[in-house]
Amino acid sequence: MVNNEMIIEILLESSQLLQRKGWNKYAMARDENGDKCGPDSSEAACYCLSGALVRAWRTIDPKNEDFYFKYFEKKFSEVLLARYNYNRTFTQWNDQVATSREDVVKLIHTVITSLLIDRANIEPQVERLSA
Repeated sequence: MVNNEMIIEILLESSQLLQRKGWNKYAMARDENGDKCGPDSSEAACYCLSGALVRAWRTIDPKNEDFYFKYFEKKFSEVLLARYNYNRTFTQWNDQVATSREDVVKLIHTVITSLLIDRANIEPQVERLSA
């Protein structure tokens, strides 16, 4: 079952993957020569944001892939709009706006923070309603 902890674990793995391997634009993953490859490839040497997310959820929770595609598109779009007034997809942001791996890692951590804040705001309301 997908829950916030699993989502945060995937986001952290994505961030770590980008920091270990590297970041790129216009391809989910690239090999050492800069050629495109799939995010699951053993040859992948760097990833774009969506490639890192795909690799992370396929490693951690592959059975819920359909959920993650939709969820991360929505969640990243919400954060990009609220934080940067950017109203396009996170893939477009990766390719057209981000200028460094640090930009992408910072966005991932902003999404994690928004999840933690959402949970902190929702849980007390649920507890009050349940009492």
